[in-house]
Amino acid sequence: MESIQSKVREAIARFSLFPENSKILVALSGGPDSVTLLHVLLSLKDELSLTVGAVHVNHMLRGEESERDESFVRELCENWSVPLIVKRVNVPKISKGRNVEAVARRERYRLLREALSEWGGDFVALGHTASDLTETVILNLAKGSGVRGLRGFLPKREVFVRPLFLVTREEVESYVEENRLPFVVDSSNLKTEYDRNLIRLEVVPVLKKVNPALEKAVLRETELLRELEDFVKSEVGSVVSRYLKGKSFCAPVKELKELHPYLLSEVLREAYRRVSGRELPYRSVVELRESLEREGLKKFSFHSGTVVYKTQELLCIEPEGEREEFYREVRELPETVDTPLYRLKFLLNAGTPVASLSSFREAGIIVRSRRPGDRLKFEGFSKPLKKFLIEKRFPAHLRDLLPVVELNGEVIFIPELYRKTFKPAESFVGVEFEPKGKSSHRQGKDREES
Repeated sequence: MESIQSKVREAIARFSLFPENSKILVALSGGPDSVTLLHVLLSLKDELSLTVGAVHVNHMLRGEESERDESFVRELCENWSVPLIVKRVNVPKISKGRNVEAVARRERYRLLREALSEWGGDFVALGHTASDLTETVILNLAKGSGVRGLRGFLPKREVFVRPLFLVTREEVESYVEENRLPFVVDSSNLKTEYDRNLIRLEVVPVLKKVNPALEKAVLRETELLRELEDFVKSEVGSVVSRYLKGKSFCAPVKELKELHPYLLSEVLREAYRRVSGRELPYRSVVELRESLEREGLKKFSFHSGTVVYKTQELLCIEPEGEREEFYREVRELPETVDTPLYRLKFLLNAGTPVASLSSFREAGIIVRSRRPGDRLKFEGFSKPLKKFLIEKRFPAHLRDLLPVVELNGEVIFIPELYRKTFKPAESFVGVEFEPKGKSSHRQGKDREES
């Protein structure tokens, strides 16, 4: 049978876990998996020129047993001449009895990063095995999961590496017995009220009756899913990057609807993640996809601080109340200006007339977002732009995206809404415009000064 050292070498090479001369900090709980990991890396440290240390996180969850684990790890590292960092966190106090497992996990990874930084190390090695991967996949499948859940945890993620990724729990147990390695047992691992323990103790043994090489089958399937995930991630990243400008994502509805349904869902999730830093639940993804098939405007607020809205032409995701202003000077003709809602093309003696050539040459034209105090001039009176947009029932969440065309400090044009009366008697500057997402130019009929 292939040795654990051979499988660890294979994992290091296949997944590029870490290069030679790395400083590896082993997350050492005291259980058989982490003790085996430490022992194996120590046996390979000369071959790979590794510096090996250990870190133990005491979550203070199991009273005297937690203290026993910490004492065991301290003694083990002293006997094996391994530098050790111990971190303590009172999870029961922090969690107040709610969502204890999630709090413990969050604090554990935080403290592992902290210890790595203090030690000046390169990577934290975790003792997760192929058996842990199998349990994770089954658990995620039972609870409902996409590709990411079904492929389970990764062999390498940021500074965290899993050298035992190809090793089964049975192989660890044999290694511990052959090398007479000491370890401690976490009594909570035997309690089936925890979902993972239920999978490990009752579900996996049944599945192994169907396929004794269950872990090997899961490793093979998850490798395919990682490749699929990488491909989808590349495609999704290409689409999202195309329409992500600053803090906002705005994409043409027409182009989104042309995407494969699965790719569309992943684009929506990734765009929302990049803008908000939050995950978009499955039901919200379905709601957004359905909105693309309907006419009219729609606004969503799935989490505070982030707004999602859909117009006839665009679907946008952006921070609430944090739209970036845009400003562009036009000095040459022809000139095309892209704004969040419209693409404007300024031409000589073509398009809708908006200014004389002489006034354009003298002052130039400015295309910008609206500002407080903007007013529109009509025959015999003027009106605040804000009031005008309210009267027009123009959606509030789109008003800051409207392009305002200014000449000599005066608003002269807003696509599809307003054009100051101008009757050219000489060469003139005209404008053509199209809403973002439409492939053909069309000139709008604008409300002129009356």
